[in-house]
Amino acid sequence: MAFRRLAFLTCSLALISGCASGHPNTAPSPADADASARAAIAAERMIDPTQIPDRTIGVPPMAITATDTTLSALGYGLSDLLATDLARSSRLTVVERVRLDALLRELKLSSSGAVDTASAPRVGRLIGARRLIIGGVRQLPGGDVQITAQVADVVTRRVTNAVSARAPLSRIFEAETQLAFQIFNALGVTPTPAERVTIEQAPTRNVAALLAYSRGVREESYGRFGAAAQQYRAALAADPNFSEASLRMSNLGGQVAAASAPNATRKSTRTVSSGNRAAQMAASSVNSSLADLADGGAAGAIASGVAANVSPVQQRLLVTITIFIQPTP
Repeated sequence: MAFRRLAFLTCSLALISGCASGHPNTAPSPADADASARAAIAAERMIDPTQIPDRTIGVPPMAITATDTTLSALGYGLSDLLATDLARSSRLTVVERVRLDALLRELKLSSSGAVDTASAPRVGRLIGARRLIIGGVRQLPGGDVQITAQVADVVTRRVTNAVSARAPLSRIFEAETQLAFQIFNALGVTPTPAERVTIEQAPTRNVAALLAYSRGVREESYGRFGAAAQQYRAALAADPNFSEASLRMSNLGGQVAAASAPNATRKSTRTVSSGNRAAQMAASSVNSSLADLADGGAAGAIASGVAANVSPVQQRLLVTITIFIQPTP
């Protein structure tokens, strides 16, 4: 009994320290996102998906089927632009791309970029998304491109019928916009007139810029920030008004510098940095029985995820409790 009381105290302190707070205002660094993904996986058995807000969604990279190899990264770029359009609605919360990328790397899914209906419930649970948009891009005979998407519910495991849109590659943005509105409809969300106007504005009409941007998103998902920056620069060279590419470049500034630092420095940074959002979601969804804390590992993951954002006194207390609840070797 003493063991479980200590475990419960750890989780209670995590909640008091702010683990149940809402979404952060800014996206985390990749190092923080990596730590957050590891914490979520360690605490996976304690996550109650029914506690995830209903209108929280994630948009993984789309699978690509194309004979033209220049289109191989298109699923990354289109999913990113789709996530941006869906996030324009104040009624939806879209999980930040950096968090999703970090989790896919931890689950060894980043190389394919594929999240299917079978893996969607686990991925959604771990990133704190109630629904995942599972999409695909297919090159059709004659030059058209078709985009399809399904909405997978993490709790019910129900998958909506596929929605789709198609257009010539030169007008692929029109198809992406059409798909976004179909997804809004499937989610029961009606964008405001102002939101519709923003969504309908194509970020670029330059195909070369889109393809370079897509390669940049793919490189960034692998954690190759220098290569990603090169692709975003290529996108801006093709279309200097491509604001999304400019924003990506701006956000990459510190990551490119870190990637060029000595390896030992990078390892040190990743070790010291601590992601918090996954631990927040895990702590806020702890099962009341806490029966599955018996191995001690998940409670430790939560405590370490919280420690970065609490006072020195709270940090020492959390660390002490974590030591006591770990099972003896």
